[in-house]
Formats: sequence, C-alpha cells, structure tokens
Amino acid sequence: MPKTYTVEIKPGFYLLRIDDDQIKYFEGLWYIPEGITYNAYLLKTKDGYVLFDAWKHIYGKEFINELKKIVDPKEIKYLIIHHMEPDHSGSIKDLLEINSEILVLGHPLTKGMIESFYNVKPKFKPVKDNEVLEIGEYKLQFIYTPWLHWPETIMTYIEDLHVLLTCDAFGSYNILDKIYDTELSPEEHKEYMFYTRKYIATVIGHYASWIEKALNKLESLGFNIEMIAPAHGIIWKNPDIIMKYYHSWSRGTSVSGKKKIVVVYSSMYGFVDKAVKEAVKVLDEKKAFYKVYRFLDYYRDKYSDLLADLLNSSAIILGTATYEASIFPLMRYILDLIIEKIPKNKKVLVITNYGWGGVAGKKIRELLTNNGFEVVDVVEFRAGQIDKFRDKIVEATNKLLEILGE
Repeated sequence: MPKTYTVEIKPGFYLLRIDDDQIKYFEGLWYIPEGITYNAYLLKTKDGYVLFDAWKHIYGKEFINELKKIVDPKEIKYLIIHHMEPDHSGSIKDLLEINSEILVLGHPLTKGMIESFYNVKPKFKPVKDNEVLEIGEYKLQFIYTPWLHWPETIMTYIEDLHVLLTCDAFGSYNILDKIYDTELSPEEHKEYMFYTRKYIATVIGHYASWIEKALNKLESLGFNIEMIAPAHGIIWKNPDIIMKYYHSWSRGTSVSGKKKIVVVYSSMYGFVDKAVKEAVKVLDEKKAFYKVYRFLDYYRDKYSDLLADLLNSSAIILGTATYEASIFPLMRYILDLIIEKIPKNKKVLVITNYGWGGVAGKKIRELLTNNGFEVVDVVEFRAGQIDKFRDKIVEATNKLLEILGE
C-alpha cells in the first residue's frame, strides 16, 4: 500500500502526498524503479477551502480519504487545476461525484479536457494570465506557463504565503521520506538532483526552450518566493537552488561547469564494444569526466537514465553498427530520443562498424547535423579490423577533448 502524507507546511496550507511505489514506467514509457510522488495542496481561507490539483485516478479513494483528514470534501469551494495530465487530474472525478458544487478554475483549454477525459461538466471559470483572485484573506495570482509540459499548464502564486505552486515544473522522480529540500543530506541531494534532471529530460525535455521562457517570466513578475511546491517530489524551501539548476539544464549545461562526456553505444557481437573501449582508454588517460551507457546482447542500460546524463553533458561519443543498410534500430531510437529531448549544444564523435558496406556513419552524421548537433568526426571500420583503425579512434577522441578544452 503506497504511503500517504498530510502535512501542514504553512498555517492553513497543507500538502497531500501519495508515494507511488507501484509504478514502473512513467507515462508507460520511462523506467522509474525509484518511483514518484503525487502532490496536491489544500488552502484554508475565510471563504472556504481551495484545493490545488489531485492524484492519479487509481488513487482516487485514497485521495478522498486523505482530504477527509482535514475537511469534508463537500466543503471545498474551489479546485484549481494547474495541468490536466491524468497523474494530476485523475481523481478529480471522484471529488466531483461527492461535491458537484465546486468551482473549477484553470486555463481556458482545461474545460474541454476535463469534460472529455472524465465525462463530467463541472462549474468552470477560466483564468487569465496574471489574473489575481482574492479568496478570503489570500490573493492568488495565476501565471500561464505553456509547455511545462502541456499547453494549458499554469502556476499559482499565493502572495500572502510567498508560495509558488508549479505542478510539473521543479518536480522530480524518486520517493524520499522527507518533505523539504532542507532535510536532505549532501549525498541525498546529489542523488535527488539526478532524478530531477531525469524528470526534466524525459518529461519536459522536448520543450526545454519554454523552461527558460517561464523562468524569465517568473523573475520579471518580481515575486518574493520563499517556497516552491511542485506536484512531484520534495518541496523547495530554497527556491533559488532549483531555479539555478533549471536555468542551467534548460540550456543543456552543467551547474558546476564541469564538462561531462556521455559514451553511449550498442554492440551486437563485440566489434563496436572493442572500438569504443579504445576511446574510453583515452578518456581515462586524460582524466576526463565521463559516463558510459551500453546496449548489448546480454545487458542494457536505461534510456531514461541516459537522457538524464545527456541533458547536462558537453559531448557524446556514440558507437553503433550499420544494420540492413541503415542505422542499428536500437541506436536509431536512441538518436531520436536525443534529438527530441536534449538541447543541441553537444559535440559528437561517432564510431561505427559494418560487415560489407558502411552506411551508418554517414546517416548518423547527416541526422545529427541536420538537427543542430556538431559532429566533430566519424570513424567507420569494417568488423574485425579494429587494429587498423585504433589510431584513428585515438586521434578522433583526442580531437574531441581538444575542442572541449580538456
């Protein structure tokens, strides 16, 4: 049974959280054995309770039970929907079946989505960008933040509490028995930031340019943000920290400035494996910082983890084979993910092999170049001839390091 939390994080302002340790593939796509949390929030005002978002549909009963620990759901007057993806909106129907008088507030696009997704027609009021709504003693300001990560996504700033509710933005995979970032040890923080980066790359990566737009917009509004309350993961009492990481990652750079090389390769029968290991020897000799992801006949790393490391990398060494006069299918899928999810500021070294005709190297160069990546070199060799191409691999790897200034 997933663990639930009801925590008063500010006077009259509550976190309602469930730890989904049953999920294996987020969105049915991204492998997350670390799990994920779903966070909703409840605000008590003089004019009644305001609910912000909900939980995934399979936890509808648990969501209602958690609400009842604070308030009779029939007494909730407002529901603010930041984002209609079902991991946040799935249990809304359970709530509306109990209380059909709730006034639902959200982006104009939200109305059609909620009616379509859940076959309900709630009382609905669209909110405008930067609109301020006074409920009881509180002022709530709504901010449009499109593509973080759907077009109808909004945030809410509660002026009197200095809290920014951000839904997907600033969220993360992973389940911790902690509520706030200030409770994390340095080791926990480092690990958590990997899962945060993984979340950005997999969920919002395609819209990375919109992250920067949203951050600039928030900064221009001059909010005095003391707390960021996302819909996944821990709550940030140090908002400047996560904002700094978001600025950096949206540009595809590392906060520390350390240049990381991601080595990713597939190998059917060991030829590419041997070739890539020659490049790795050079990285070791030059004491370069690198991570390796392998896709072999007996072992595979995880695509989602790979994207997390690619996001803030400086360069990629990519190895694969020609397959049926094209790119090895698994690597073609990985290339598609890289193109769709990762900022284009990466230098790439390509190492490929072939049996009777080399095609993959040329196709990979064209594919990456046409999509904004800089391919610094391509080394293509015939299977079994690694000894004749070892010097070229070493030379190409050194060339990559020189370009990076390593």
